[in-house]
Amino acid sequence: MPAPNIKNEEAYRLVKELADREGKSMTTVVIETVREKLERQVEPEIDYARVEHWLKVGRELRAMADPAWIARDPIAELYDHELGLPK
Repeated sequence: MPAPNIKNEEAYRLVKELADREGKSMTTVVIETVREKLERQVEPEIDYARVEHWLKVGRELRAMADPAWIARDPIAELYDHELGLPK
């Protein structure tokens, strides 16, 4: 199989280095790397009905919660301000 025709010296060096490290052909490295990058750029499909459901659940729970509990400082229960250390 012929090597990829990469005319940029830095690109060739980087692809070759990665191929050598992974024990793969340069073509395989290029295909896998481009495929991975394209997959990362795909926008996830948002299920708005599911989002709205969980927002509704959160609003219902907050409405039922004790206002004093909501207003408390959760860090105060974990951190001793006088000693500057976790409790």
